[in-house]
Amino acid sequence: MSNSMTDPDTFARSVVQQYLFEHGMQTALQAMEQKQGSKFMPASMPSGSILLELVYKHLEEQAAAEETGTSRLAAEEESLLHGGNQDYPQHLSHAVDNLHESSIISICCWPGSGSRVLTGSGNGLIQLLDYKRDEFEWRHQGSVGGILSLALQPEAQPGKMLLLAGAMDGSVTVLQADTGTVLWRHKAHAKYCVRVRWAADSCRFISCSWDRTMCVFSQTSGTDSPDFKLLKSEMYVSQVQDVEFIQSAEPSQQLLAVALKNTNYLRLFDMFQLKEHSKVNMNAMGDDHVSFSASHLAASPCKKYLLVSTEGSRIIMFRIQDWTQARNFYGLTVEEKFHQPCAAWHCSGFYIFAAAAAGTVSVFHVGTTKVEAQLKAHMKNVRALDYNATTDTLVTCSFDKTVKAFTAL
Repeated sequence: MSNSMTDPDTFARSVVQQYLFEHGMQTALQAMEQKQGSKFMPASMPSGSILLELVYKHLEEQAAAEETGTSRLAAEEESLLHGGNQDYPQHLSHAVDNLHESSIISICCWPGSGSRVLTGSGNGLIQLLDYKRDEFEWRHQGSVGGILSLALQPEAQPGKMLLLAGAMDGSVTVLQADTGTVLWRHKAHAKYCVRVRWAADSCRFISCSWDRTMCVFSQTSGTDSPDFKLLKSEMYVSQVQDVEFIQSAEPSQQLLAVALKNTNYLRLFDMFQLKEHSKVNMNAMGDDHVSFSASHLAASPCKKYLLVSTEGSRIIMFRIQDWTQARNFYGLTVEEKFHQPCAAWHCSGFYIFAAAAAGTVSVFHVGTTKVEAQLKAHMKNVRALDYNATTDTLVTCSFDKTVKAFTAL
């Protein structure tokens, strides 16, 4: 197969042209050829009637699924298809600007009720903001590079919550979340630290980087004067894009999904054994062709699915139990430079929020994969977003230096 046939968009256009050619729809075919600036060559296709083959296969799969309607999977599909009542955030409730002199490139919701968010900017500034009051509670000018990732400790005593910050200079900083006081800092990586995440036990955290490493740290002292020990630094074949904790079938395992650039595999890391557990081929056909790689990961509220945002316009929803592709979502804008795919789940599990280039957040219905809404959030790229399940609020930040908050109607 030629190189042009391995590009998904090019191949899709070619099979449509083949269908038009085989069915004598010359006017439509000529219009399509003129639009894309190239002539369809029937001899270039590997076989005939490819579009119809795909359609019949899809219809047969639908028929097979209907025949197993009493199965667990069919019940799950039924729930996804008909779930949701459009109760997701879609109303712009607050817009805050003039917070940072540089682009805002990371954001994190404060847990529970209220309107506090943490933001990180391209010049290394971190701040705790109350967007309803349009004012910040503290500011910390830390790293010489931008703050690429923020993460709040999931389980903590009141007033003793810790904040992780991963920066462009490769450093990881631990701050007292209520005051912004720096408690610990470590130069964990040689290149960008693109993600920091706490484990559920709040005693360990992960950092990952474009230097091809993923690091596991464990807390060795209390929250008043915390110290952390490096347990493991795992080296991979290419830069690490993201990490996300996933639910394992074995209670004795705690698994971490690791997204790498330029590979069709997700790596699964065992947090207890501190070694690689397995790897997952993201290609539906099981081949090793690399047509996409994972850029952003988000586990569903029910822990059954993992959302994988690719570097293009495609988002794949994997069923973790068997690592099959449960859904594919398409249509994000990716034309602009420096787009950074990001996504989050609605607490119902029936909707996802996703963005890449441009200033729009797409809201997809998980069951139908259709775009339910387009939230006009920013004038420039949406750089990051986060969702607060308690208040049912979506917050976004952007290269346009603003923070936006969306609530349900």
